[in-house]
Amino acid sequence: MRTTEHCDTTRHKRRGAAVPPAPRGRAGVGPVGWHRHKQRGAAVLLALFVATLSTLIVSGLFYRQFVLLRTIENQQLMTQSRLLLRGALDWGRAILREDANRSSYDALSEPWAQPLMETRLDQLGETSALASMASIAGSMEDAQSRFNLRNLVENGQVMEPEVDALRRLCTLLQVPAQTADLIALRMQEALPATMPDQDGRMPDNAMVGDKRRPIPLMLPHDLISIAGISAEAAERLGPYIVVLDERTPINANTARPEVIAARVPDMSLSDARTLVAERERISYFNNIGEVRTRLGPKSNGVQDTDLATASRFFFVRGEVKLDRAVTRMEALVRRGVPGQGVQPVVVLWVREI
Repeated sequence: MRTTEHCDTTRHKRRGAAVPPAPRGRAGVGPVGWHRHKQRGAAVLLALFVATLSTLIVSGLFYRQFVLLRTIENQQLMTQSRLLLRGALDWGRAILREDANRSSYDALSEPWAQPLMETRLDQLGETSALASMASIAGSMEDAQSRFNLRNLVENGQVMEPEVDALRRLCTLLQVPAQTADLIALRMQEALPATMPDQDGRMPDNAMVGDKRRPIPLMLPHDLISIAGISAEAAERLGPYIVVLDERTPINANTARPEVIAARVPDMSLSDARTLVAERERISYFNNIGEVRTRLGPKSNGVQDTDLATASRFFFVRGEVKLDRAVTRMEALVRRGVPGQGVQPVVVLWVREI
């Protein structure tokens, strides 16, 4: 019995005895050390976040400054390129002025018709620091080598012989013939009458019927704005037409065979090509009498206002490459009648292309 009681007493003491505390090791094993470890990790993450954010802000500022400097540089290059193109335009005007003083005809064998290939400015005699960085190229085209749409309308009335010529040109270029009628109608609507009516009153030039007059055509690609003319038809017809501010004849020395065949009634395209080949063989026609001689009986349907051997309107085109900037320009100029001394060359419009 004593043995049993002693065992029970010993078991009871063991159950009620306090558990000794666990021994402490290095910092971080206990609750306080673990909390400190978490704080250190959060501080490192916050520092990395601040560093990343600062880097992004500084990078953005540098990029904005880079873009601003590039923009200023590009604007400076474009301004310098435009000034160089203006000089090229003046150079072209001087050539046309001298040509009008020297000869009474205009042909593709003359100096104005020879293109200027891409050339550095320092090779042309320029000595500035800019000359070694810039190159220029250019060419001139006789605007009267094209069919002038201004001929379609006279004092608000459609000229049927001119519409017939435009129809023939459309047929030769495989463009629907009704394109000519649509163009003539648009030109009639856009160009007001300049003479008083039979009652002696000037018409209202701002209105056509109950509508305001449309904007006149200015460039060949403006044809696409006419309802019923497709983009393909406008693209085919574009290189063969022009819109000038007055009626003009076609220059037989510079016109293409298609334009000549359209201008001369009953003339086939093959006959026009033969005439152009003869023109290239002799370099140019001196006067309209030589053209009539080579046309033979076909010249009976040609009026003196239909063909000529000299021109007054020209396209001047130029291209300037300055560092990484490339600028192209096209201008339409008008000069006086060739062969009558020094004539001024007036710029009608200039556009960048």
